Amino acid sequence: MSQAVKPKPTPVITLISEGCQALLTNKASLPSMPDVAGRIHAAMSSPNWSISTIASIIKGDPGTTTYLLRTANSALYAGVTPIREVERAITRIGMDTTRSLVMAHALRSMFQTRSKILGSMMQETWRTSARLAAMSTVLARQCSRISPDRALLAGLLQDIGVLPILNVLNRFQDQLNNAAQVQGVIDRYAPQVGQVLLKQWNFEPDMVDVARSRRHWMRDAGPVPDLADLVLVARLHDGIVQGQSDGLPRMHEVPAFAKFDFGGLLPDSSLEFLHNQQAAVEEMMRVLGADG
Repeated sequence: MSQAVKPKPTPVITLISEGCQALLTNKASLPSMPDVAGRIHAAMSSPNWSISTIASIIKGDPGTTTYLLRTANSALYAGVTPIREVERAITRIGMDTTRSLVMAHALRSMFQTRSKILGSMMQETWRTSARLAAMSTVLARQCSRISPDRALLAGLLQDIGVLPILNVLNRFQDQLNNAAQVQGVIDRYAPQVGQVLLKQWNFEPDMVDVARSRRHWMRDAGPVPDLADLVLVARLHDGIVQGQSDGLPRMHEVPAFAKFDFGGLLPDSSLEFLHNQQAAVEEMMRVLGADG
C-alpha cells in the first residue's frame, strides 16, 4: 500500500504576505491608537479644546507627565527657569508639538517584542522614524510652506505601517531566516497598511498620504509641496547620510525636491546643511527616546 504524499509546507514568506493582506481587509487586526495619544487626538479634533483640557488628559498618565516635563526642561526647549507644571510645559513647547511628542512617547512603547530578531528590527524602525521626524522638522524650518510641528508628526508616522507587519512577523519568528525577503514584504505592504491604520485612527488626509507615499520617490501630486513631499526629501537625505544610497534616486531626479525652496539649498548644499544641523537632529532624537 503506497504511503500518502504529505503536502509541502507553505513558504513562510507566503504566510507573512497572507497575514499582511489580512491587515488590509480586517481592521480589527490593526492596533488601536495608544490611549493618551488617542484622547489628545480626539480632543484636538473638537473646536472647543483648550490647554487645560489637554493638560488634564496628560496629567492622568504619570509616565506621559514625567516625559513632557523632562522634555520641556531639555536643552531643546529649556528656558530661563525650570518648569514643573504641565500647563506651562505645553505653553513652552507648543500645542502641536506637544501632540506630536505625546504621540511619539506612546508609540515607542508599542515597539516591543520578546523576539531578539524582531526586537532589533523594531528598534531600528523606531530609530528611523525618530530620525525622519527630526530631519523633517529641520528641513521644514528652512521653508515657509510646511509647519515644523506637522513635519515632526509626519516624519514620525511615515513608517507606522511597519508596526502591524512586525506583529504579523512575530507569529513566524522561528521560521525567519531570510532578512532580504522579510524586508521586501515590509516594503511592499507598509504603505498600504500605514494608510489603512491612519485612516482608522482618524488622522487628516495629508497625514494619511504621508504613510501611503513611503519610498514612493517619483510621487508627484501637483506643483505645491506637501507633507508627503517633505518627508520623502528627508528620507532620501537620511539614506545618503546613513551611507545607504544604493538603489536610491539622485536628488535632482526626485520631483519632491524641486518643489521646495529650502533657502536656496541645492542637492549638495542641502546635505551640507543637514550635516551642520546634526546636533539639532541628535537632540530631537534624544527627546524622542531614540538616542541609544
